[in-house]
Amino acid sequence: MNTITNLSPEVATQFCMRLLSRPMPDLVASVGNYKVSMEQNQGNILRQSRYDNLPTQPVPLGPSGTNPPAMNLNRLDIDAQIDWYGGYVALTEQVLLINQDRVLEETLDLLSQSLKETDDQLDREHMVNNAPFVNATGGTNGDNPTELVRSDIDALIKVLRGNNAKFIMDSIDGEDKFGTGPVRNAYWAKASTDMIGDLEQITGFTNAANYPDTSDLMEAEWCAISNLRFLLSSVWPISNNASALGNNVMNIVVQGQEAVSGIDLDGYSAQYRFTPPRIAGGPLWLYGTSGYVLAHVPQISNFTWIYNLRCTLRT
Repeated sequence: MNTITNLSPEVATQFCMRLLSRPMPDLVASVGNYKVSMEQNQGNILRQSRYDNLPTQPVPLGPSGTNPPAMNLNRLDIDAQIDWYGGYVALTEQVLLINQDRVLEETLDLLSQSLKETDDQLDREHMVNNAPFVNATGGTNGDNPTELVRSDIDALIKVLRGNNAKFIMDSIDGEDKFGTGPVRNAYWAKASTDMIGDLEQITGFTNAANYPDTSDLMEAEWCAISNLRFLLSSVWPISNNASALGNNVMNIVVQGQEAVSGIDLDGYSAQYRFTPPRIAGGPLWLYGTSGYVLAHVPQISNFTWIYNLRCTLRT
C-alpha cells in the first residue's frame, strides 16, 4: 500500500491567500484637534498668535470731556517647530520573486498603519505630558489620586466652563426610542480602555449604544457622562506605578475647541517612498525599499482649555 510516508506530496503545505487580521488600535489623539497647515519654503517654525481680550469700561465718561486712559493691546505668540519622522522596509528581489503572497502590497498597508500610529503617538504623548493635570480626589480607594467619581468630572467641567472653553460636540436630542436618552453638549475625554469597568460605575453613565442617534458614532466612543464624551484607546498612555500607593495612574485628557493644534507641513503630512532594486539595491539590484516620511508637530494652544484628569482604578 502506498501512503504519504513513501509517496509524499510535492508541496506539503497549502498557502491560504487570505491573511489573518492584525491588531489595529483605535487612534483618537487627533480627534477634536485644530488642523493647521504650514506652508513650504517659509521656515521650520510656525508662530500662532492670540490677542488678550480688552477690559470692559463700566465707568461713565461724565461731562468733563476728559478721555479715559487708552487700553493696551497684548498679543501672545506660540511657536512650534516642525519635525520629520519616517521609516522604511527593505525587500530583497528574491522575496518579491518567490513569495506567494503579495508582499509589496501588504508592506504598503503596514507602512500606512505605522504612519498613522506614529502621528497618533506624537499627539497623545504631547497632550498627556504637557496639559495641566488635575488629580481625582472624590473616590474612596485611599490612593492619591483616587478612583474617578462624578464629583471629579463635575469639578473639571466647571473649570473648563469658567475658562470659557467651548464644547466640541453638539447635544443629541432625545427620541422616542426604548433605553435611550438625550446627550449633552460635550468636551472630548480621551482615556485608556483600562477605564471601561470604572466608567460604567459612575453616576450618569450613558453607553454610546444608548444615544438617541448613533449614525455618526465613532467606534472608539464608549460613553457620555455629564458634559464629557469618552473616546477609549488601547494605546492611550498610562503612568505605571505613579500613584501614592504605587498603582497605575490613568490619564484622561479633557479638551475643548482649539485647545490643541495639529501642525503639518503643506503636502507633507504623508509621503510614501518606493525605491526599486535598480536604484536602491546596488550593482546587482538585490533589494528595493518602501517607506514613508511625514512632517508634524502637535502644540497646545490654550492651557486653560485642556486638562489631564489623573485617577487610579477602583480596588
